[in-house]
Amino acid sequence: MKKLKKADLIIVTVALLLVACIVLSVVLGTGKPAPSATGDTQTKTAATYSDFKGKRIGIRTGTSFEELTMKYFPDSQYLYFDTESDLVTALTGNKIDAFMNDEPVAEMIHIENNDVDFLKPCIVDDDYCFGFPKNKDGSDKLMAEFNEVLSDLRQKGELDKMKKKWLSKDNSQKTYDKTSLTGENGTLLVAVIGDKVPFSYMYNNELTGYNIELVTIFARAKGYNVRFEMTNVSGMLAGLASDKYDIAAGLLSVTEERKKSINFSDCIYKGGVVLVARSTDLDSESGASAQNTTFFKSIADSFNKNFIREARYMLILEGIGTTSIITVLSVLCGSVLAFFICLFRRINSVLAGKICSLYVKFMQGTPMIVLLMMLYYVIFGKSGIDAIWVAVIGFSLNFSAYASEILRSGIESIDGGQREAALALGLSENQAFFRFIFPQAALRQMPVYRGEIITLLKNTSIVGYIAIQDLTKMSDIIRSRTYEAFFPLISTAVIYFILAWIIALILKFVFAKINPKAKRARSKEVKA
Repeated sequence: MKKLKKADLIIVTVALLLVACIVLSVVLGTGKPAPSATGDTQTKTAATYSDFKGKRIGIRTGTSFEELTMKYFPDSQYLYFDTESDLVTALTGNKIDAFMNDEPVAEMIHIENNDVDFLKPCIVDDDYCFGFPKNKDGSDKLMAEFNEVLSDLRQKGELDKMKKKWLSKDNSQKTYDKTSLTGENGTLLVAVIGDKVPFSYMYNNELTGYNIELVTIFARAKGYNVRFEMTNVSGMLAGLASDKYDIAAGLLSVTEERKKSINFSDCIYKGGVVLVARSTDLDSESGASAQNTTFFKSIADSFNKNFIREARYMLILEGIGTTSIITVLSVLCGSVLAFFICLFRRINSVLAGKICSLYVKFMQGTPMIVLLMMLYYVIFGKSGIDAIWVAVIGFSLNFSAYASEILRSGIESIDGGQREAALALGLSENQAFFRFIFPQAALRQMPVYRGEIITLLKNTSIVGYIAIQDLTKMSDIIRSRTYEAFFPLISTAVIYFILAWIIALILKFVFAKINPKAKRARSKEVKA
């Protein structure tokens, strides 16, 4: 019987894992309404806000909903999530019982997912504003210009027309003029949240929404160009406080704590905060009936919704490209830096050795996400450097620390007699090192080095924290539009696995080409 090749075994394993995940999702009830957290839906009456006190309440990290949640739902269990899609997934999966959100956003979530609804009326009214840096040069003038344009739009009734357009269910109306941005007064760096439907979100692979159109109209009127950068609420507020962004075009609620560090524009939208919960827990008819679609049809519909509709697969491809670029550049730069660190630690200098040792310990002891945010918001906060290059710098620094230790251990594993023999033959210290010691050390540590590269690849999944649309972030964007977790997360996991496999194959090929033993074996085969 012919044995399967290693590549064939890997492909079969991936396929089996995918099938197992699909079967598991069926067993756990994919496509079925989530169980009610408040009792039998046939006998209970319509829910009220008080029914959710003491329940499990989700909170989006960094938002003003945290204070409101603790005020109106005391003695509850609070669970924190980074994105709206995470909240919706946790809600439909019965991990939480409710969460607070802006009323127009809750309406859009309900339109997309009938198993989710919200209580009416609003638990509290709210005015939403744009944020501006407090101490940045020209920021007060910029905010005054924005308020002037906003007032003009309100007086002419254009603001009401925009609200009606973006809050409608007809997507064909949701377009705006992106042209005529002259930029004679400079380019504005604008922070937005990429999953706030209908205010700022991805549609047909382009950033769009009420807030995006409003910023574009302002920039056109005052002679600016615009560069949007997607981030989360915490990143938006941190970027404003560090004067990184010119405008934060989010649905920002004005709080006394926030007013200490940022300025707020006039109100861009009058809304309110509601409680989002499962339709079955609210006695809502929209989610009360069970779905009658077959399993395979539901899988096909979900696949179409997550990847085909609006050509969302292009987001995945773009994310793969970004992840690959960051990984490759970080490995190349980090490897060069690791080599020089290793050299500095070999010279007869106590100071150089101490500095390199301290550097390695600092990088190994600092969490990668903390290092990235320090570089992005503090060190390069006002430089205007692209986030991708910040990520490359951060991962290069981190990778060099680990790679230098790998290389150092490899060098120390080489028998000292080889150095002495090389010196006895008349070679210098440098010649002995580069001709004999270093090549052997590099070959010995290649498997460990390969593992460190794969670790770097997987660690790039956190770059979304500094506004980079990598593979993981693109998956989050898709989930923010579909409010489904299965296909985006499974596909992301499989793609990371394939990328790691490709890296391992490439390094194995390179290792075979440069390994002297492998060369001699191939030479014997040719002669034979």
